Amino acid sequence: MAGRPYDVTLFGATGFTGRLAARYLSEHAPPGLRWAVAGRSGARLELVKAEAHASGLVVADSADPGSIDAMAAGTRVLATTVGPFAHHGGPVVDACVRHRVDYVDITGETAWVRGLVDRHHEAAALAGTRIVPFCGFDSVPSDLGALLVASFIRDRWGQDTRRVSASFALRGGYGGGTLATVLHSAETGELVVGRDVLLLNPAEHRTGAERARSADLFAVRRDPVRQVWLAPFPMARVNTRVVRRSNALLEAVGRGYGPEFAYEEAAEYRSRLGAEAARLGLRLFERALAAERVRALLRRFGPAPGEGPSPAARELGAMRLRLVGEAASGRKVLATLRARGDPGSRVTVMTLCEAALALATQREALPRAPAGGVLTPATAVGLLLLDRLEAAGLQVEVGPVVRT
Repeated sequence: MAGRPYDVTLFGATGFTGRLAARYLSEHAPPGLRWAVAGRSGARLELVKAEAHASGLVVADSADPGSIDAMAAGTRVLATTVGPFAHHGGPVVDACVRHRVDYVDITGETAWVRGLVDRHHEAAALAGTRIVPFCGFDSVPSDLGALLVASFIRDRWGQDTRRVSASFALRGGYGGGTLATVLHSAETGELVVGRDVLLLNPAEHRTGAERARSADLFAVRRDPVRQVWLAPFPMARVNTRVVRRSNALLEAVGRGYGPEFAYEEAAEYRSRLGAEAARLGLRLFERALAAERVRALLRRFGPAPGEGPSPAARELGAMRLRLVGEAASGRKVLATLRARGDPGSRVTVMTLCEAALALATQREALPRAPAGGVLTPATAVGLLLLDRLEAAGLQVEVGPVVRT
């Protein structure tokens, strides 16, 4: 990739999340890193470039294949916030695979990524190109949390991991981009496709036994370790599929979590009543999305693309993820990941940018296998990304569960 003008290009830099990402890169990019902002409007890019002190700007539009091709040809790593990705992302990934450019995004669109796997995994793997979707709040904490737990169990006890149960407690809002993605997925049928619990797994990891131990959580139950009630979590249908793909890809190179590994994800509630109310609310919302009239109302009264939580809301937001891992012997470990700030904006920006910076500046420290393909955060960057996030402010704790 010698001679390329940029180490990192941020596509979508004039949007809500893109502007925050440009600011993050301005504050965290190491000296000497050449990075550019990219998007459709040259005038708006000039403003972002000046504010973020970027090295340059690139005018590119996903509807113009030539401009996307030129953008990819001029960088080593491409990070994008332009969604819905099923609508805008295909040409960008195509160009990155063609030019052997590492790629990261913030999608949560599992059906779209399934298509990327089918089209590009083999070619990207052969070329050593890392195509890494799911580098936002969906699904970096879940994916790295499961990797952390399984690594702890193997390193400390020399055992496989039988099961990981993850649960989120969140405070934050959502932006217009997220709403647009949900509505697009509902209209195209991608939400239905995403119900497949093994959607992202390779063919050899789509067995009946694996499907049986990978069921989504639909009921409410009490957890004795975390001392909370667990209820269905809206983003579990994304995160669980990503974690299962990570395990399958790692098993192919001899580093899987365990032959009977199972992963489950939930939301935490203090009371059973709160958990049951959340379960019912999620079920009703998913049913309502099938109605065109409801989608029209959400478009009319919800945030528009380019809008997001206010600065105050972003500051007051928070994320806590707790993962209980069970070793083959039955011993348990508890890992906790905490972050300040709105999960959908501040945490997403941090995870996306740190993934891009790791790919651009620490290539020698990346996992050697798998070295390419349509990967996941855990398989493409691994615990190196967790170390970077800790340095950026993520709080991480892990240790055995003490039996009482």
